[in-house]
Amino acid sequence: MTAFASALLRGAAPELPAARTLGLCAAASAAFGAAIGAYVGRWQILYAALKMPVYFLATLALSFAAMHLFAARERRTFQVALETVALTTLVLAGLAPVALLASLSLPYTAVVLALTTAVACGGVVGVVRLHARLRSLRLTAAWVAIYQFVGAQTAWLLKPWVGSTGTDDRVLPLRENLEGNFYESVFRIVVSMLS
Repeated sequence: MTAFASALLRGAAPELPAARTLGLCAAASAAFGAAIGAYVGRWQILYAALKMPVYFLATLALSFAAMHLFAARERRTFQVALETVALTTLVLAGLAPVALLASLSLPYTAVVLALTTAVACGGVVGVVRLHARLRSLRLTAAWVAIYQFVGAQTAWLLKPWVGSTGTDDRVLPLRENLEGNFYESVFRIVVSMLS
């Protein structure tokens, strides 16, 4: 897996096997999720480690149909989308030690902003690779808009990411998560930190 991850980072493997790439996405994002789950500790570490791959792979699955409409090349479209997500999750796995340190030492709002910033950094790396593969600003912009919108709402539905969900009898609070949205939440956090 190390050689495979290295080839992905270098962009040396133009045709990555889908099963191995999906496995890498799951493992890398689980490492980052576990680091974020350390904010609460105990079973939250496992919960976040399981939820993070669901987030990335569900967002890819939900976004793919719309992405394909813009690219109109099914095999290449999926390969490029999968490579982008895999690279993003690999960067997040590299940031997992920093996320762990943040989870163990910072207050809640700072941990949430650190999580958001780390995901944004991984996303930027993925988008740079995406653009290099597509060589089209229009396609890259369309993919970023679609994936970002779907990803933000998927993250909102799967929350909480930082904090315990063991305070009540629900595992995924979908009903409550349908109120508001990701952007409103980030705005409130920033305002609360600045006041």
